[in-house]
Amino acid sequence: MDIQQVAKRANVSTATVSRVLNGFPGVREKTVARVRRAIAEMNYVPNPSARSLRVGRSRMFGLIVSDVNNPFFPELIDAFEALASAQGIEVIFTHTNYDPQRLHSCVRRMVERSVDAIAVMTSEVEQEALQQATQAGVPVVLMNQHKLASQYPNIAVEYATGFREALEHLLALGHRDIGFIAGPQNLSSAVARKEAFKAVLRAHKLTVRSEWIAVGDMRVEGGRAATASLLALNERPTAIIASNDLMAVGALQAAHEARIRVPKELSVVGFDDLPIVEMVHPPLSTIRHPRRDVAARAFECLCKAVKGEEPTTGEPLHPHLVVRSSTAPAPEARPWG
Repeated sequence: MDIQQVAKRANVSTATVSRVLNGFPGVREKTVARVRRAIAEMNYVPNPSARSLRVGRSRMFGLIVSDVNNPFFPELIDAFEALASAQGIEVIFTHTNYDPQRLHSCVRRMVERSVDAIAVMTSEVEQEALQQATQAGVPVVLMNQHKLASQYPNIAVEYATGFREALEHLLALGHRDIGFIAGPQNLSSAVARKEAFKAVLRAHKLTVRSEWIAVGDMRVEGGRAATASLLALNERPTAIIASNDLMAVGALQAAHEARIRVPKELSVVGFDDLPIVEMVHPPLSTIRHPRRDVAARAFECLCKAVKGEEPTTGEPLHPHLVVRSSTAPAPEARPWG
């Protein structure tokens, strides 16, 4: 039996059960009584070694990301660490390399290091891995893991806003044939971005053509290969939106290799707004991901949880389009409308 079953029985969050077990303030008397009643009814015995971790404060937070080599994450790490440093909190971080199985060992190492709380800012999350932290009474916050939002605080990013702005920008330029490079479909964030793109297409009464949706590996090489497959079609798109900036850079490379001029013959839009997009030629139009806002909300959420307060994540964050030089009117562009 674990703390999640107690939380379900008492109709409270696992963080609340943890606070009651560890004697933290800020929990209403009626809630404390309900939790203790559930513990008694279920004969729940807390793990002594796990509880001992919570007696003192290490003033350390754990931060787990998907890939430290992906330029998306250093800015998030930097923002999180700056906030922690300002409050005298040390941050230790590791990455999963997009492997859900590695999350188990990442969380275990964090718990063994006696961190006070963990921000799991990964594309992939398995609930079983998080239970190690839950059982140890270590608060956890997630990023864009909607299926687990009822059990763990979740920083939501509404991808559809950015895709809508990007699509309307391309439509205004006369594009109707728009391709998409999705990330690996075993990653929840990649699935969410693809579904958001398709939903925006349908909202504008445009057909979702499966042959114009290619899959890459979230890296430059994957974007180059995916774009090459789209450009090899007899009827190819006049614009491509990539699920992240690295694959959009790969799209630029593939277009160059195929002697297709960007943006005159092909428009390209990325997603994330990494520093690299202003260094390539042409500079990429892209959808800016609010990484620093994600980091700030995750940090604030963990601080509240550690203090025994109810962690809150706020309304969903919204990415927005940044127009640069990789988009232009479509060949023989028609006016929108």
